[in-house]
Amino acid sequence: MKREFTLTLDNIEYPIVADGGTITVNGRPFSVEVTDDGTVLVDGIAYDVALEGETATVGGKSYTVQISGLAMTAAAPTPTPSGPAAPAAVEAGAGAVLAIMPGKIVRVMVKPGQQVKEGDPVCVLEAMKMENELHARQSGTVRAVHVKPGDDVEKDQVLVEIE
Repeated sequence: MKREFTLTLDNIEYPIVADGGTITVNGRPFSVEVTDDGTVLVDGIAYDVALEGETATVGGKSYTVQISGLAMTAAAPTPTPSGPAAPAAVEAGAGAVLAIMPGKIVRVMVKPGQQVKEGDPVCVLEAMKMENELHARQSGTVRAVHVKPGDDVEKDQVLVEIE
């Protein structure tokens, strides 16, 4: 799934295109991988990264981080070795809240029919021994909740739909 957005890092804006394991920043592509122990590899160089709210700590140095204009482009489903596309594949609409990485759902804070505002927390994803609060990308009504606490999820899986 291709995602395009603007990353603001310490008040400097960077246009980002994320497509699979490639992140393009200002037109320059980088190979990015998150290892099982939480290390982020960028073009083979390891970085210790921690995210908490709007603060990213990389190698002990903290940065203010904001993301805006997140847009989704659905990719074709990937066949699994056992046959057809993975179950529970839901097309990501403009208001979809996606898993930012593989992990386990710890809490779900919304239910279908509930009104939310952009930035409201909708669920918590535990990954790499860290809890990541995921937020509504737009104001609206919760159309569907596709997960419950305890569910294992894959990166880019649709968790909550807001219309």
